[in-house]
Amino acid sequence: MIAKEWNAQDYLNKAKEYAAQNKIDEALYCYNEAISLNPKLTQAYQARAELLLKDGVYKTALEDYDYLASLPGNEDKFYKERAICNEKLGNLERCLEMYTKLLLMEISPEAYYNIYRIVQEHPEFRMHVDLNELSDFRDNYIDEQRALKFKEAASENDLDQKSAFLDLYVTLLPKDSKYLYDAYLCKAQAEIFRYRLCFDKNFREELKQKENLTESELNKKYRYNSKNLSELNLIYAIQKFNEATRYATSLDEVNFLDNEVKKIISLAD
Repeated sequence: MIAKEWNAQDYLNKAKEYAAQNKIDEALYCYNEAISLNPKLTQAYQARAELLLKDGVYKTALEDYDYLASLPGNEDKFYKERAICNEKLGNLERCLEMYTKLLLMEISPEAYYNIYRIVQEHPEFRMHVDLNELSDFRDNYIDEQRALKFKEAASENDLDQKSAFLDLYVTLLPKDSKYLYDAYLCKAQAEIFRYRLCFDKNFREELKQKENLTESELNKKYRYNSKNLSELNLIYAIQKFNEATRYATSLDEVNFLDNEVKKIISLAD
């Protein structure tokens, strides 16, 4: 029952009650009334957006989420919800932008997998998530602690995800960071491991024996896409070792890197 003297908060409370009972139309009516009475009641916009998203009304839900994100203090919020709405509406460029921001802000593996999925399905959008190309976008997120969190979040088993997260570890470090040597070294070693797992049969056999795995178990454990790999990955690894040399702090580190490069060259022969 709706009372004529209800205020915006009353309508909001009733809307939540209806939503809990899955009475969608009644809940939306009350959210609309609450917003009409108090256009600044952000709780009502967010609750309505959540209900619309759940109900598959993506266009209107996106309008609410975009409005909420435009408010002071909300600039870095609602990326996931806006990404979902944009994908459902076919706005893939905007969707990828939202997922990329979510990835950078929250170090989100879920965002990574959604980016990976969309780019696999629509390769023409790959350039929209290449942080090496989007320098202005990337520069907004350079931060040592954020970069280190990407290293921590890099999966040892999902090698494609690990490669992407280590890229972000390298990319988001400030130019004067003490971690640059480690970042380039980690990235190079990860690329070599991926390459050898795909193309070095002896390495695969050694790994299977060491970890007591069958071929299918090995593939299942490390989860990688061989289509993304070639000898160019070895060249890339050499480049990263060379970058690491710039940040080496001892002769031992320099000699170690030189030996690693020699090993790579022998792999390519």
